[in-house]
Amino acid sequence: MLEFVRRNRVVLTSGSLLLISLLLLSAGSRERRRGDPVAGVVLDGMRPLQATVAAGVDGLAKVWRSYIALVGVKQENERLRLRVLDLEQQATRVAEIEQTDQRLAELLRFRSTLEGDTVAAQIIGRDPLPWFGTVTINRGDADGVRKNMAVLSPFGVVGQTMATGAHSARVLLLTDHNSGIDAVVQRSRARGIIEGALDGGCVMKYVKREEDVEVGDTIVTSGLDGIFPRGLTVGVVTHLTRGTRGLLQVADVKPATPLERIEEVLVVRGSAQLKESAP
Repeated sequence: MLEFVRRNRVVLTSGSLLLISLLLLSAGSRERRRGDPVAGVVLDGMRPLQATVAAGVDGLAKVWRSYIALVGVKQENERLRLRVLDLEQQATRVAEIEQTDQRLAELLRFRSTLEGDTVAAQIIGRDPLPWFGTVTINRGDADGVRKNMAVLSPFGVVGQTMATGAHSARVLLLTDHNSGIDAVVQRSRARGIIEGALDGGCVMKYVKREEDVEVGDTIVTSGLDGIFPRGLTVGVVTHLTRGTRGLLQVADVKPATPLERIEEVLVVRGSAQLKESAP
């Protein structure tokens, strides 16, 4: 018992003083009319203790209310954070839809410049090996896509189909070293064959040495290969190689189509040509 009192002496002392003060207050209220001077002295003496106890209780109450408020603020902040994250994701989806709509609108405008049977397709796969220039589209035999059909973009030539399945097709890009497109210099009509280069660009080969070709010339399809419509943009000449001997010259060509960024293309099913009013 003594050990219990010793361990809890502070609590017991505080409780006893508080109880005494309450009893004295009660007695004082009953005896105030008798004018007891002793009670008044005791009440005055207990006032500092009562004020301290009251201040402590009030402080604890404020701390508790502040803790509850902080818990509520934390929960509200978490709710707002999740809401902001959801809105950011919605904004990203909307921006992606807007960009897709813009690309499809450009493809539709390009389609209006062609006379012939075409079908829009989406690129769904790319060859990971750097020395092969191929992509996979989501159109195949079921959509009327066959081997050796021209694949175009609003920028110009993309390539040609090389293999087809029921619902997909493999496209050989014009930058692949196995590609070959009959083309001409738009300005001088000098003719050559566009082939892929190892650096991801193209070269125009078999151009006669005396032909007029300059850096900056635009290269377009000739239409003589039976695959690509005549007059489609292939690229721009960036460099010329003319040896001291030989009958031919070679032109380095930068493709007009950003092949690494395009996502939608147009497949020409059968013959097609540019409309007379098309630029």
